[in-house]
Amino acid sequence: MKKCLAAIAVFLCASTPGISNEFSVGRSRVNAPVFKKLAKGINIDTAHPDAGVWPKIQHDYAHFQAVADAAFDSVRVMIPFNANYESTQKQIKDALSNELAIVVCMWGSPVWAGNPKLGEQQIADKWRALAEAWKEFPNDLVFEILNEPQGIGFMKTNGAEKVMPLYNAAVQAIRDVDPDRPILIGSPGLNDAEFLDPYVTDKYLTYTFDDGKGFYEDANTGVAIHFYSPKHKDGLNFAMWTQSLKGKDWKSPILTEITNAAKWRDRIGVNIPIITTEWGCWQFTQRSEQELSQWLDYHMSNFRTYKLGNMWYTGIQNNQRSFGIFDSELGWNQTVLDKLTGARPTVLPAISQVINGEFFSPDHAWGLTSDKIKREFIHGTQAFSGSSMLKLTIPDGVQGQLYLQTYKGKNEYMGAPARTLLHLIKGQTYLISFIAASDDGNGQIKLMLKNANTGDTLYDSRQTEHAWIEVGKEPRTYTQLYTHNTETEMDVRLELDVGSRGQVLYLDKVEFIRHSQSTQRLSK
Repeated sequence: MKKCLAAIAVFLCASTPGISNEFSVGRSRVNAPVFKKLAKGINIDTAHPDAGVWPKIQHDYAHFQAVADAAFDSVRVMIPFNANYESTQKQIKDALSNELAIVVCMWGSPVWAGNPKLGEQQIADKWRALAEAWKEFPNDLVFEILNEPQGIGFMKTNGAEKVMPLYNAAVQAIRDVDPDRPILIGSPGLNDAEFLDPYVTDKYLTYTFDDGKGFYEDANTGVAIHFYSPKHKDGLNFAMWTQSLKGKDWKSPILTEITNAAKWRDRIGVNIPIITTEWGCWQFTQRSEQELSQWLDYHMSNFRTYKLGNMWYTGIQNNQRSFGIFDSELGWNQTVLDKLTGARPTVLPAISQVINGEFFSPDHAWGLTSDKIKREFIHGTQAFSGSSMLKLTIPDGVQGQLYLQTYKGKNEYMGAPARTLLHLIKGQTYLISFIAASDDGNGQIKLMLKNANTGDTLYDSRQTEHAWIEVGKEPRTYTQLYTHNTETEMDVRLELDVGSRGQVLYLDKVEFIRHSQSTQRLSK
């Protein structure tokens, strides 16, 4: 069936104006149509109940609805090597049901850099299993073999020689199962374009399929690069910090990244699709819209000139994320969206603002006001939702709160200026929910919302309901609704107040979400 579809695709690409020339550099090769969809894509970097890290919100079908409404053609998501495939499979179905192509990119194991032979075996086994499990999905599902090898220990040039056998083994495993599955092979390092030559070539990619076809004949394979420019090594940190473009040669570093990729394609003489599966810059209120527009225009112009696809990093991760261009309560950054798709979305879906609501460890999101309260992470089947939950042991007479607010950290987790995590919009109703249980069946909690800067109380569930939330011995979901009728608050603190009664509480799946009945319509 797939071979039949591939033949149809060849006919369409040959007969439809604009498609056959999409990547028309070098030796003629009719590439899979899905690569055209990756010319207008975006990363959605979220967690699943059974796999994730602390700075991410949970995946929601509404994320992909928002992406489609913003006129993107594709999304890119991550699958950690050790994660179960079922959660990512849900994302695949969610993307396809919104007519989006989806790139699934693997985040590898740090063990592999120390033992590349083990890495070859494990990455091949994993991709073989995924290729088998997902073989029946259409070719709008794309496999990206490995994200940024340098991030798991394959450092620069020395790591390049070591990591290429992992790429080759993974692609061979996929092709043994599914000869037609679209694949992206990343360059070594941080998927730097400078390492395409000589590593992403048939010298290192020796896999074969269909009676001797190889990398250069594989029309269902493209390459992936990443770059964020200009950055600190360029003497101007616009992409990953707060500097202005004024008075600096900011175009050369961008053009160098793009032309490195184009020169590689010219040298091998094959029109292989090149997709920039990550690029972007920090977003914050004080950034000049004029400079941002100039920077975006220069990228987009060169992507078109040199025929590179692009997928912005990132669309959705959390409201505070420095690179993020979507805010759950405000919508898309229209300055960026004007350049990426030109769309003006009219509906803002309701999605949770909470990061690490499933309590992954380590956790740098949730804080405790008392060090006398003991915090433990419970993993495995005991968790009420997903793979982990939180256990709090509160001594009698110790008062405290578990809280979530704008986080502080090192490097990029310091956050871009004036970006905050939790918001309350005037006139909107919010649902706060969590799963809880107590050891003795007599637990108690109250919910509070505060101004994160002044500490002023905006909502106190005990005052509103005239009672504590009583937490029983069996786990269940507890919910509260709050309508925010005062002025909009952009920096909010969410508290679960545990009082001062001695108790042991178990918490999981915390959500803070605009109530579905109050889904906003955005002005055009």
